[in-house]
Amino acid sequence: MFDAHRHLSNEQATKNALYATSKPSEWPRLQHRGLLALGGIGVLPSELPFDATVLYEHLVANPGFLIAEVGLDRRSPDREGQLAFLAEMLHIGFELGRSISLHCVREDGLLLSLLRAQRRRLPPLLWHGCTASIETIKETVGFGVIPSYGPNIYNSRLVGHMQHIKTLPFALETDFTGDEGDYERMFTEHIQAFCSLSGCSEEQLEKHNDEIRAILTHNQTSR
Repeated sequence: MFDAHRHLSNEQATKNALYATSKPSEWPRLQHRGLLALGGIGVLPSELPFDATVLYEHLVANPGFLIAEVGLDRRSPDREGQLAFLAEMLHIGFELGRSISLHCVREDGLLLSLLRAQRRRLPPLLWHGCTASIETIKETVGFGVIPSYGPNIYNSRLVGHMQHIKTLPFALETDFTGDEGDYERMFTEHIQAFCSLSGCSEEQLEKHNDEIRAILTHNQTSR
């Protein structure tokens, strides 16, 4: 099954997954990924300030790369700088036809404000590790955002909304970091838990996540 968001490990990137990066020093490893692996170049708020032109040029030089992950994080300084950088990423993603994986920690309101303002010029968006309120999720889905749920969903209030969640667009992810030997077990446990709570079958989830992969990789020409 496609994993909508994970990280690099001690082994080469070969899984059927979107491998997200958090800083430029990780980007070169994506050049050597396997055929099933998707590569996403990103810069987390903790790594800002950063020249968006560098990321733009890297995307132009590597048409297969997506943007993953960028966003907002209340734990990091310069809220206005974070917002400006994310707005630039949305513009770049829209111009180049690249999907974006969003990182958002305790800044749901700020993210919503930006999405509302840019709603007519948004690229495909995946809200990685989403644990927002069901009301926020419904609004962002209206902007074309795909909430992506990792194992942290089981410690959130969303557990009580699983029947509603499965009626909306969504993806499954591991947000995996660590030793590659633990990956398959972690993903299997996540799939089984989600199936148990939602009533979905593993076959349904696999087909669903494959469709999400197609959405994320449907690159378009510059607009």
